[in-house]
Amino acid sequence: MWRTHSTWTPTAILLLLLVCLALGGGGASRLLIGSGSVGLGYLALRLAGSRRWHRFASVVTEAAPSPRPAKPADRPAPADPNDPNALVDEMLAQGRDALLLRPQITANLSPSQFRLVLASLNDNMALVPEGDVVLGPAGEQFEPYRPEPGDEEPYAGRVVRVAPVFLDRYPVTNRQFYEFVACGGYEQVALWDASVWTAVLAMTDRTGKPGPRYWIDGIYLEGEADHPVVGVSWYEAAAFARWAGKRLPSDAEWVKAGAWPLPAGGTAHGQRRYPWGDTIDRSKANLWGSGPERIVSVQEFADGVSVGGVYQLIGNVWEWTGGNFRGIDGPGGRLAPAEPMKSLRGGAFDTYFDNQATCQFQSGDSPLRRKHNIGFRCAVGLCDLVLARPEAAIRHTGAGPAKPPGEEPAEPAPNEPTEPAQEICV
Repeated sequence: MWRTHSTWTPTAILLLLLVCLALGGGGASRLLIGSGSVGLGYLALRLAGSRRWHRFASVVTEAAPSPRPAKPADRPAPADPNDPNALVDEMLAQGRDALLLRPQITANLSPSQFRLVLASLNDNMALVPEGDVVLGPAGEQFEPYRPEPGDEEPYAGRVVRVAPVFLDRYPVTNRQFYEFVACGGYEQVALWDASVWTAVLAMTDRTGKPGPRYWIDGIYLEGEADHPVVGVSWYEAAAFARWAGKRLPSDAEWVKAGAWPLPAGGTAHGQRRYPWGDTIDRSKANLWGSGPERIVSVQEFADGVSVGGVYQLIGNVWEWTGGNFRGIDGPGGRLAPAEPMKSLRGGAFDTYFDNQATCQFQSGDSPLRRKHNIGFRCAVGLCDLVLARPEAAIRHTGAGPAKPPGEEPAEPAPNEPTEPAQEICV
């Protein structure tokens, strides 16, 4: 069969050129010499291009080194369990302020310690006020209900009442999760659901050490301390939350923090489609096509912050919530998953479709999945924390439980300084 493409090689053209030069002039020879010149040029370009390609390949290889673990920061020795002040300082450094504000612990804090803990809570968590939130159909873009004259349907979704709750301002970072790992969180059985005790042994990093899936040698990668932790299952997220004195937020709490509904005339709920408003603005969230196509620090995209001061509810990483995935509502009814799945909210850096990057959209996955684009943040109910201390507790500054009410003096002793009750600023 005849071939339609050239079979001339640079070496063949060079040999033919040498033969023509040996034979001397002639039209045919000049034609062949011209062809040989083209061949020499082609050969030179191939050789030069080959050298350039090798140099380019070497540069690319040098520019994309293999991932390296971060260097662990110097950690202080564990606090003396018999030293209450040292324990409080250690827990504050670990970000466990919510645990310190539990009723069982708050009575042991001095007034100055109590103020420090409250300030830490205000810095790290935002208050989501009490109120109703409308949850739209799962898997569909939510259309906020706006009543028309004669319209008898109350809402385009189900209405859920949400109690006041604190929600982390940022997703949990690698640095924060490292405190949990370094404190032996994977070995503390009480933090884990009994149903997954044996599965915890398989929750390891790339080197087989306890920790998120993409870590190395028990620590996050270099330069990613402030990135959201990913590669953690729902159970790992729930265990961290318990260790920190918190829990995972419910779907209604998460949606309310982002949509920030406001009652209008006591009937309808004006909810935002996005934390910043009703129109998609990809410059305010790390999504596919608008961001750097990778996970970034939790403090970036500050323009997309919610009304209540919560960052990155949309984009960067999906977030586990405490709820179950309800399935997708279709014309023939709800399509329920074949196995139990946990709810995911918010979209991620690789989310392409606009309707998946809204406050209403719900996705889901197996609670054991440890994916590259799923993280989480924590919540704690307002009713679970002590945010104001009575004067009796303020006057009590020593370690151990406060005195019984009958043993407290009715009035302050002469010349004893008094302080007003401490309250949180929201």
